[in-house]
Amino acid sequence: MLKKMLTAGLVLATALTFTACGAADSKKSEPAKSVTAEPAKTTASVKYIEPTVNGKPLRFLTKNENAPIVYYTKDVSAKGLMKVYKALGQEKKGKVAIKVSFGAEGEQYLDPVLMAELVKDTQGTFVDTNGFTPPRHTAKGNYGMAEKHGFTKVGPVDILDADGDIDMPVEGGHHLKFTRTGSHIKNYDTFVAVHRFKTHYLPQLGGNIKNISLSLGSISGKALIHSAGKNDRSYQSADDDTTARCFADAAKAALDFKKGRWAFINVLDAFKAEDKCAGAQDRKNIGILASLDPVAVDQASVDFEFGTANDDATRAAWEKYHSVNVLEFAEKINAGKRHYRMVSVD
Repeated sequence: MLKKMLTAGLVLATALTFTACGAADSKKSEPAKSVTAEPAKTTASVKYIEPTVNGKPLRFLTKNENAPIVYYTKDVSAKGLMKVYKALGQEKKGKVAIKVSFGAEGEQYLDPVLMAELVKDTQGTFVDTNGFTPPRHTAKGNYGMAEKHGFTKVGPVDILDADGDIDMPVEGGHHLKFTRTGSHIKNYDTFVAVHRFKTHYLPQLGGNIKNISLSLGSISGKALIHSAGKNDRSYQSADDDTTARCFADAAKAALDFKKGRWAFINVLDAFKAEDKCAGAQDRKNIGILASLDPVAVDQASVDFEFGTANDDATRAAWEKYHSVNVLEFAEKINAGKRHYRMVSVD
């Protein structure tokens, strides 16, 4: 409700000609133009690309050699996912955890079949944590959702907080001094975070920063993040910017807790827009992105998705509603970089 009030106020104050996120869209938007990925240059076997959306370059794409690389394929399939993962060159040590969200009842979730080859290649285990709402508030109920959504047919499943919690310190964070996840995280040495990137859906940006912060938190950890560390027992909301900073803090904690052991994959498959943002359309398949930098892969995904906005004001409204500033907050505490280079694996 607060988001809708703030967004509506923004529209009145700035006299924008579009309807803000969360309000009814009275005017049908024009179809977004297709995404193109033209090769920019080739160095040895590395094919750097400069994709455009609606005729414009991706906003945070750079040629800076110090920027992290985001690998891209148009192939939304198990083979496509493996292509971008292999390009990362992640060194696999010990037991491999594939961090996903098993999905709540009625929620749009990532089809586990897309990860079948990844599970086979890494001998990985799907991992997730419990949530506030039934049936995912217990390990038994959460496992049941994993089973219902097909994860148990593809690979083994582990509820990280089935046997208690463990604290992860936050170094140099905005608000949190520590966050909390399931104790089973100690059993894994290598992590592959795979997420169905969701923008026009829930208010918070649905990328891998969320996947390794709120979605990695135990119920107690989720309470800490939502309350900015004031409550570790139940849901207590903070303002949007504070919440985004806490997401960044928790992501930094996860990265530091298993330092250098993470890889990140965002799947941008066909997706139904459900938030009524002005100009938002159902997404067609865009592709799969992967990086060793969670901020970079989320920013590149935002640039593909929100690059479809008809104008800068519309994009700004979308980004405000979905708290895209979480990526800026994460960059400020060295959880990753927003500017990226892009390499095609096609």
